[in-house]
Amino acid sequence: MGSIVMSYNLKRDAHTHLVLGMADRQGLDLQEMVLRADLTEDQFEQAVDRCLGCTQPDACKCLLDSALPQINLPDYCRNGDLFGDLRSK
Repeated sequence: MGSIVMSYNLKRDAHTHLVLGMADRQGLDLQEMVLRADLTEDQFEQAVDRCLGCTQPDACKCLLDSALPQINLPDYCRNGDLFGDLRSK
């Protein structure tokens, strides 16, 4: 049972980094936005949950690893609406 929890935690950590990385490439600092109360911790956790449900995390990782400082969100990004809403604030 412990290895399942550890595996899930590692996966969640990986997706947290993907969310933060993709947001950063959109000019959004989600950690700062949580501190300023522009984004709730629950909203952030929901973004990670959406990312966990994505079928293309490897493609996202490759995009983040190889892309320029700013990129367009891929069509498959489940957090596109959230990032768009946050950019308009």
